[in-house]
Amino acid sequence: MIRLKRIIFIILCGFAAAKPALAAGDGCSLAGTVNKRAEAHQDSIQKYADKYGISSDMVKAVIAIESCYNAQAVSPKGAQGLMQLIPATAERFGVADSFDSNQNIHGGTRYLSWLMKRYDGDLYKAIAAYNAGEGAVDKYKGIPPYSETQHYVRRVLTVYNRLSGQAVALPVVTASVGGGKTSVKPEQKALPVGKPGRAGWQVNKMKAPHLYKH
Repeated sequence: MIRLKRIIFIILCGFAAAKPALAAGDGCSLAGTVNKRAEAHQDSIQKYADKYGISSDMVKAVIAIESCYNAQAVSPKGAQGLMQLIPATAERFGVADSFDSNQNIHGGTRYLSWLMKRYDGDLYKAIAAYNAGEGAVDKYKGIPPYSETQHYVRRVLTVYNRLSGQAVALPVVTASVGGGKTSVKPEQKALPVGKPGRAGWQVNKMKAPHLYKH
């Protein structure tokens, strides 16, 4: 009987080890779920969002899609932690330990802010560059024709809209083209024009956060 239990235990362990890891963003698309997972990191998110002029809801959305709030997440390409910083990016933005949640959020938020300034407040380009790198965005002068990056931008903005109550237009993804890639139509939808009041101010700030000093 003991031997049988041991065999069952070994089989179950083997099954658990063989299960694929949770894909980044799975189970992290609803506002309630994201806010609940973000609670443990709220102080760091708000602190660095305020410091670098980025919406805290955007930081939450990026973390949700990058790691689903798994501070120990490691991608096949070596990206680490909550905001999935590759070692070169971590070093570039002063992160000594990417598995330290506070440091990771600091570096990732600083990088997002840097990208927003680099692309003059173009949210599509900034989010695409966070996923594919500045080189790819510069080469294609917009969201690169990579299926992963195009859907990444849409997923981040979808979560952001749900968290913030904003209505930032999603870029249009066209049908698949050669090589299994997809492309974004050149005439991407523009960000909505800000309306009077707080909502309009928030939209304009998202478009050009570097113009709004804290």
